[in-house]
Formats: sequence, C-alpha cells, structure tokens
Amino acid sequence: MSDLTTPRSSGRRARASAESAELARPRLPQERREDWQSLVILAHLVEAELERQTRRDAGIPHSHFKIRALLAGTDRHTMGLTRLSRALRFHKSRLSHALRSLEADGLLRREDTPEKGRAYQAVLTRRGLDLVERVLPLQDVFAWDTVLADLSATEVTHLRTLAERIIANLDDRPE
Repeated sequence: MSDLTTPRSSGRRARASAESAELARPRLPQERREDWQSLVILAHLVEAELERQTRRDAGIPHSHFKIRALLAGTDRHTMGLTRLSRALRFHKSRLSHALRSLEADGLLRREDTPEKGRAYQAVLTRRGLDLVERVLPLQDVFAWDTVLADLSATEVTHLRTLAERIIANLDDRPE
C-alpha cells in the first residue's frame, strides 16, 4: 500500500511542479491526507477490478467496454464521436484508437452523421450489444454484492450525490 500512498518524484520537472504546488498551498493535515488517499485507493481498486473482470468476461479492456455500454443505452445505439468523447472524458486520440479496435472486432461501426459536414457517429453492432447484455449484469453483481454490499440505500444515494459533485468539480476545471 505504501507505493500507492507515497508520492514519488521523477526528474527535475516533477520536483519543480511539486515544489510550486507546496508553495501555493499549505500541507494537508494527516487526517485530510488520509481521507484523500482513501478516495484514490478506492478509485484505483474499483477500476482495477473492473478491468480484470472485463478482460475475463469480454476479452477487451474496460475502457472499450465503457464505450459499448454507453452506446447500448442510447437511442438506436448511436452517438456522435464528439459527444461520445465528452461523455467518457476520453481524449479524441484515445477514443479513435479504441474505436479502431472495436471496429476490427465487429463490435461497432463508424458512420457519417445525417447532418452535413465531416462529422461521424459510432453505432453499436448487434454483436457489440450482445456482449454488453452479457457482461453488464456481471458488473452489476460486482457493484451490488461487493462494492456497495454493506451500504444502506441512503448511503448509496449519498455516495451518488457526492460522486456527482466531484464529477462536476472535475468537469469545471480548465483543460
């Protein structure tokens, strides 16, 4: 656990960045630092387990599954690439790489949008939808039987509210 909680600097730029951050803000009290570390470890463990399970159950990276799961919940299983990139918080190059892989596997296709211009949309194929419908219930079991198992309905609602506020904070940051 210490390697996840102990900051490591590599190179002059990292040290300079850390030093400027330290000058800009006073050091957090130990309790606040532990609060933050718990959140970081929580996010890491959930994402790592989802990655492991998705590779086992679907044979693909979890980031690729997220694309398909998002498309599965849309009208006609279709979404414009700009909107898809924003919804997943993926850089365009990361999305493009994932889409190429998913297209090669026959799990989605890219098409021109009905509007004029050089816009494209991603469309989930029947094969891609079948995979989502097979894997998503397995991830639901993990969520409810493991991650949220000991939380009350009220605590889950509070967790969602807190998560939405944190997401909004991150979305409001300048790029």
